[in-house]
Amino acid sequence: MQELQDIYRLQAFVTVVQEGSLSAAVNKLHITQPALSARLKLLEEGLGCALLTRTARGVRLTSMGKLVYGISVDILKRMNQLHTTVRNHLELREGFVHLGGGATAVAGVFPDAISEFRKKHPQIQFTLHEKDSATVIEALHDGSVDVGLITRNPFVAPNEDPLIGLKVHGEILDTLEIISAPENPLVQMSMSLEKQGKSLLPIHINRQPMILFESGSAIHDIIEMEFRRLGIRFRTVMTLRSTQSMIKMVEKNIGLSVVSSHSLRNEKNINVLKVQGLKMERSILICSSSERELAPAAAEFINVLLKIYN
Repeated sequence: MQELQDIYRLQAFVTVVQEGSLSAAVNKLHITQPALSARLKLLEEGLGCALLTRTARGVRLTSMGKLVYGISVDILKRMNQLHTTVRNHLELREGFVHLGGGATAVAGVFPDAISEFRKKHPQIQFTLHEKDSATVIEALHDGSVDVGLITRNPFVAPNEDPLIGLKVHGEILDTLEIISAPENPLVQMSMSLEKQGKSLLPIHINRQPMILFESGSAIHDIIEMEFRRLGIRFRTVMTLRSTQSMIKMVEKNIGLSVVSSHSLRNEKNINVLKVQGLKMERSILICSSSERELAPAAAEFINVLLKIYN
């Protein structure tokens, strides 16, 4: 509160100097002359020096007044800049949103949400970090990421929950699909079976060359557990971190892969293989730190994510 009073006093002082007299400053500030005189007196008492000398023509700066005037103008200018910046952030005309997520988030979720968000708020800037879920969680805690998409690992024990200290705003349901190149023999087999109202059996996938995410990731654990449940023994020929890299390898018929359905919406040179009894789903959580209040732009971006994917 004291700082606000100091600003009012500096404003009164600068206005008197610029207008040349107390009477002109009164009209400019829309206050009474006693109130203006009181502000000037308190400013001088607080600084411990006289700032103005009254003359028949108005006021004149003292030597210390000249020093204080220059600094006061700069302070008031910066205060105006501060108010403008805060207002722009609150009204989403300015700001940054720092995002973090895995391969699916970067390739299949964030692009649509950012595009939708920027239709209304084109001035907001984004940074996007492709990281595994564990690294995204660390980034949320240290503040380098505002909004993170984290894959819920269903095989983590409750007492080892990595989401402690995070706020979960919602979830995006994701289906994992087995994909292949169009010329892969399994595609023709799948099409023939489909005409008979059937689909591929798990045994058809057995021993097929697979391009998978790195071991230790949540998505790798989900794939491994589901394949094991159906008795599918996969042969890993390549491990990658990028969904787009995996899709490119599949396009070249190097092997099959398992990727998010969110990453396949615009892919034309890929076939999805339906396998009887195979169901791989996961939950991608929209998270922020529970210890930090979200900036207006980040909070609105979460609303856009929820609107699109709910």
